[in-house]
Amino acid sequence: MRPGLYEISRTWISDRWSLRDSSGAVVPFFALEPELIAELSGPRRIRREPATFDEIPAVLRQAVLAAEDRRFYEHGAIDWKAVARAAWVDLRRRRIVLGASTITQQFAKNFFLDPRRTLRRKISEAALAFYLEHRYDKNRILTLYLNHIYLGQEGSVSIAGIKAAARFYFGKKLPDLTLPDCALLAGLIRSPYRYNPFERPAEALRRRNWVLNRMRLDGSISLSELQKALNSPLVLNPRPPAPSRGRFGAYYVSEGLRQIVPRYGDAAVFRGGLKIYTAMDPILQEAANRAAARPSKIEMALVALDPETGRIKALVGGRNFAKSQFNRATQALRQPGSAFKPFLYAAAIEKGLSPSTALEDMPRTYHEALGDWNPRNYKERYWGRVSLREALAHSLNAAALDAADKVGIAPVIAMAKRLGLTRPIQRNLSSMLGSSETTLLDLSAAYAPFANGGFRVKPLAVLAVLDPEGGSIETDAVEREPVLKPEIAYVVTSLLESVVKEGTARSLAMMGFRIPSAGKTGTTNQGRDAWFVGFTPTLLCGVWTGDDQRRVTGLTGAKDALPSWEAFMDRALAGCPGKPFSKPSGVVEVTIDPASGLRARAGCPVRVKEVYVSGSEPTAYCNLHEGGVMGWLKRIFHRSAPPPAEH
Repeated sequence: MRPGLYEISRTWISDRWSLRDSSGAVVPFFALEPELIAELSGPRRIRREPATFDEIPAVLRQAVLAAEDRRFYEHGAIDWKAVARAAWVDLRRRRIVLGASTITQQFAKNFFLDPRRTLRRKISEAALAFYLEHRYDKNRILTLYLNHIYLGQEGSVSIAGIKAAARFYFGKKLPDLTLPDCALLAGLIRSPYRYNPFERPAEALRRRNWVLNRMRLDGSISLSELQKALNSPLVLNPRPPAPSRGRFGAYYVSEGLRQIVPRYGDAAVFRGGLKIYTAMDPILQEAANRAAARPSKIEMALVALDPETGRIKALVGGRNFAKSQFNRATQALRQPGSAFKPFLYAAAIEKGLSPSTALEDMPRTYHEALGDWNPRNYKERYWGRVSLREALAHSLNAAALDAADKVGIAPVIAMAKRLGLTRPIQRNLSSMLGSSETTLLDLSAAYAPFANGGFRVKPLAVLAVLDPEGGSIETDAVEREPVLKPEIAYVVTSLLESVVKEGTARSLAMMGFRIPSAGKTGTTNQGRDAWFVGFTPTLLCGVWTGDDQRRVTGLTGAKDALPSWEAFMDRALAGCPGKPFSKPSGVVEVTIDPASGLRARAGCPVRVKEVYVSGSEPTAYCNLHEGGVMGWLKRIFHRSAPPPAEH
């Protein structure tokens, strides 16, 4: 390994692997000894079939130029007009939108240089491009480019060059390629991974048609040729076996690739010999795989995080990767339903409400801009006057909206954003019941501040990228931002413990799960989506189940998501002693009468301990259990209805 760069070394710090830099400083890195989970390719395992310039059909050359470098035969090594245009667009958008590399620069980068995105590499790329343009004519450079360009993967063998690609995707020789075939190959150059026609036919078709339209603008094809080609279906070789992403987590590896490929390019990732280190725990990933393998007609997704660091320990994006590579944990947008409610109640606690605050759980009509809205509780069962703790534990919609009235919509949305939800949340009351869509990963990560004492964490799948010699190209450090006071986080966690102990997730104990835990079920209208996001002090896991076509399925969080969560957590935490959540100093405990929500007095028949953010605890004593007729009447009018059915 080269000196002065990161080396992977075993350092006994809480049994973690670490990166040690050139000064000797230790950077925490691995939770377990690194283990190979997938081999994408090797730099020597390449299928290349060189072609001469005359063998390459003119229509294929035109398609490549239309897609990658329209002025190739007009500019020199660098297209200064394209550079100026890209700089202007990037400046206006305040991010990198357009690239300006010529075909000569791309060839120099892919054939001679490493994938580091540095100023030094760009200078080297430009210098090599000037040399190549001086040394060879344009036709020779284009031929070299088309013979070496990375165009896909067959197992662990890289497909290099358009001749090998024509055989791989179409089973054809170069002269037999049609106009749509040529446009598809040209479109693949940008990203064979993203536009893989076997795995992502819809994206490949859009990219092919984009190239065809560019060819029409360039005058390379006629209008009738364009229309005929646009109407042509994808006609491919028989599909090769679905790619193996290692013996552990296919969806996890694919998610890592989805993050890494846009940063370094397909060629660097699949042919450059990079070493990509992830946060996956193989034991937990195997537990997730088994939880996903339960027989079922519906889809599911699961994600497990270390709540302290945000490292993604396990991830499953569907039942069967071979049938569908769509990652339902990171790509599917679905309504979280009642799994959103912890953000509402966190905002309520922050505003000064407490677990014993009284809420009204009664049907009510709301007059909104789009008309009257009549939200209902599950199975139309209402409790009347309930405590905030009961409202969350039993997922009472009407009581939740009463809490939203007291808090306001804006503070709830602000709380959800602060804790980690990144998708837009509509500013209406239905959003308080989870109508705004999100991903399972985002939702699960947003629960982390409840588990870790108030810190928002960035979900991490890829920890580091090293070059073939072991030099560090990139390391992704843990990001922890305080977003919630520890005492508020603890009180919300305590409320979520009630969900597990006596609320909608109380069946967890009947399944045999005894480790102290907290969480929330979620069920959307007509059971299209079912959720459970729950955590212990050391591990957080979110599960979603549902139908890809959003059909009515009658699912519930307790019946359909919770069992998969339990199956995973039972294996993941096997042998781990359970421990209670740590109570911070800003929390006080008061014995109250649950009927009144006030401090219990000697005559109260039921006395329970309740937790409060210091300063929000009740100071008055219960007035329901006085003697005589007045005490009897007060007890009658504060009696709760029977609990609703679990959902």
